[in-house]
Amino acid sequence: MRIEKGREKGYNDIHNIGRMPGLFAVNNKFVNLYLFKSGDQYIVFDAGGDEKATLSALDGFGIDARDVAAVFLTHTDYDHVVAVPLFPTAEIYMAESNGAFLSEKAGRDRSKAFLDMDKEYKTLNDSETTTVAGVEIKCIYTPGHTAGSACYLVNGNYLFTGDNLKLKDGKAVLFNDVFNMDNDTQKQSLRKLSELSGVEAVFTMHTGFTTDFKAAFVEWAEEN
Repeated sequence: MRIEKGREKGYNDIHNIGRMPGLFAVNNKFVNLYLFKSGDQYIVFDAGGDEKATLSALDGFGIDARDVAAVFLTHTDYDHVVAVPLFPTAEIYMAESNGAFLSEKAGRDRSKAFLDMDKEYKTLNDSETTTVAGVEIKCIYTPGHTAGSACYLVNGNYLFTGDNLKLKDGKAVLFNDVFNMDNDTQKQSLRKLSELSGVEAVFTMHTGFTTDFKAAFVEWAEEN
């Protein structure tokens, strides 16, 4: 798939993803956050690990952070939440399971940056769908990387996975063992994702994206 670049400033860049108008990826060195445009508003999936880099990229492409209606967090590890304060008018969403994770000792070190922000947030149950700026977003619980991790399915066809998987040669594989809390649980979550239908593209936060869902999850589907 062709990727069209916007203006760049150093290592900070924002891409308009070819054949997917209104969908943007902002790279913070080693982690992406994604913006989905709906009308005059944007929805953000995760919030990157570098606030300055994100702001520079948004400015370079002419996106006003105040036009972001919501930020959906796949989990609250440091490198996925740092730029949350850039979006002061956005509602923050996460899985209810991640809200519980934040209240437990196991979640505090990984999530300290988010906890220190003292942000209000809304939670979603497994398979719950909410509508923001006319966009339907379904929360899918996928524990393993953390106990509260989730993915988001947008309008039934764009899947944002956070760190629930890596893409390697177009295949969905486990994220790095050293960062996963429970690999066996993560494998179950990947099998759960393999059962989805109608997915046109899968977006990870560290290893890019694919438009071939079937090929990405074929090995997990065979294990069901």
